Amino acid sequence: MMTAAHKRPPIAFAVVLFAVVALPFLGKGGLLAAAILAMALLGEPLFVVIGMSTVLCLLLWAGFTDISQFSVLIERIRTLADSPPLLAIPLFIMSGAIMSEGAISRRLVDFALALIGWLPGGLAISAVIACMLFAAISGSSPATVVAIGAMMGPTLIANNYSERFSHGLVTSAGSLGILIPPSIPMIIYPIVNQGSQIEVEQLFASGFGPGLVMGAILAGYSIFHGLKHSTPRHPFSLSELKRATIDGFWALLFPVLILGGIYGGIYNAIEASAISVIYAVVVELYIHRALTLPDVPRIFKDAGIFLGSLLVIMVAALALAEFLEGQNIPRAAAEWIESLDLEPWQFLVVLNILLLVVGAMMDILSAMFIFVPLLAPMAATMGVDPMHFGIIFIVNLEIGYLTPPVGLNLFVASTLFEKPVGHIVQSVLPFIGLMFIGLMLITYVPEISVGLGRAIMGVEAPAQVEVPRAVGGEIGDDDAGEDGGDEGEGGAASLDDLTAELEALQAVDMQSMSQMQREMEIEGLIEEQLDALRTELEALQAVEMQSMGQMQREMEITDLLSAHGDGD
Repeated sequence: MMTAAHKRPPIAFAVVLFAVVALPFLGKGGLLAAAILAMALLGEPLFVVIGMSTVLCLLLWAGFTDISQFSVLIERIRTLADSPPLLAIPLFIMSGAIMSEGAISRRLVDFALALIGWLPGGLAISAVIACMLFAAISGSSPATVVAIGAMMGPTLIANNYSERFSHGLVTSAGSLGILIPPSIPMIIYPIVNQGSQIEVEQLFASGFGPGLVMGAILAGYSIFHGLKHSTPRHPFSLSELKRATIDGFWALLFPVLILGGIYGGIYNAIEASAISVIYAVVVELYIHRALTLPDVPRIFKDAGIFLGSLLVIMVAALALAEFLEGQNIPRAAAEWIESLDLEPWQFLVVLNILLLVVGAMMDILSAMFIFVPLLAPMAATMGVDPMHFGIIFIVNLEIGYLTPPVGLNLFVASTLFEKPVGHIVQSVLPFIGLMFIGLMLITYVPEISVGLGRAIMGVEAPAQVEVPRAVGGEIGDDDAGEDGGDEGEGGAASLDDLTAELEALQAVDMQSMSQMQREMEIEGLIEEQLDALRTELEALQAVEMQSMGQMQREMEITDLLSAHGDGD
């Protein structure tokens, strides 16, 4: 029997092999690309590829020649260990693993089918709702595809839905697992964007609206498909709905228990993750009786292996982000975006295009650790709310789960349905188009995410303080406020410009009324900017493990405040 390696097209294999041999002659960048291709060719796991890429970057560009210089990796591990939200990740992974092998997924499907199976395309809508409910339990996209797809994929095909539609729908709806809380990427985002002081619970609340929008779009397309192809409907029965509700009671109670407890202020996200493990074990062992006691250690062991590779990816990605900052790549990127002179809506277009490309080329965790610290400050200077930016980031990378060459759900679905990856890619194309529509809505209607999130948390929108800082520039740079001295259409004046103007006015022996008014106005503007600097300084000082850029920024702000007579 031929192995998968022997089945690889000889031409494609020869091209990749030639690239591996030839690229090192193109210099350091070629050597790095050749190493990555070679590791992929050998079938190395993702954490090996990311880890070796980081080590090569440090060796080739950062000049690391002594083993002690790699202490940056130890510092990154300590940074992770000092992040309390990190504790929630292994616990949610373990609870999701328990429920993936238990009976919860089947009971959720039965409930969704009894509830809306009578609609046109009702079976397909049931698959979408089941994916959303399971996502709210497991927090994992691949787990959702496996748990729901294993049942709904064959069932859809047996009920006259085309194979391509069935596979595409389940694979796409499964990606909602990272958007609907509890979500592992939503736990990681505050860790890598420490300067924004975002709570995990706030981001969870902001994910509900976008998750419902994406689910509604997929459900709407299912209705259209059902009407167009006259697919069979499941007759509505009140008694069946009652039975399905009773059978699925403990499954439906799970998101209410976890999320209701968080937003009710009973416990935080970390405590909720521990409760989720206990709840999953008790329900599947003693109520559903879908698992036995010997199954639990095996499931936890498998979850631990997955978590180990996850932590290696996190550490390597953090170290790679530190390397990029040390090479001034974030500053160069910020200056490039500044040179484009973009309006906020144009910046969001560029941001979405960039993140879609990143999502297609990298796994979501590596992308978050590398690109959130790079892009979040730029987004803040363009007036994008940090929570809104986080949701946009996650939605883009959710679509990345469905795009080659790294789309994880494509490979999960390919294995699950025993179909080539090319077939799965063709199946998800219409759904990717639908998700683009949802992405635009979420991007340009922030009330869907941030507005609903603040309403759930009972938090008012913070007052917007305009900080006169160009993208990638420094407060007080002469070019930061060269467009004028007023906070009008010409832009905000820099701190140095305002100070110089104030000194000039104070040197006038006999001021006019307008000059006195202007002097008072400038004093108020200077105080506003100093307040903004103090706020930024407090946020930086609250970061326990600062990056090099954050330490430099803290020193710059301290010098500015000292220069203006501020003793803080």
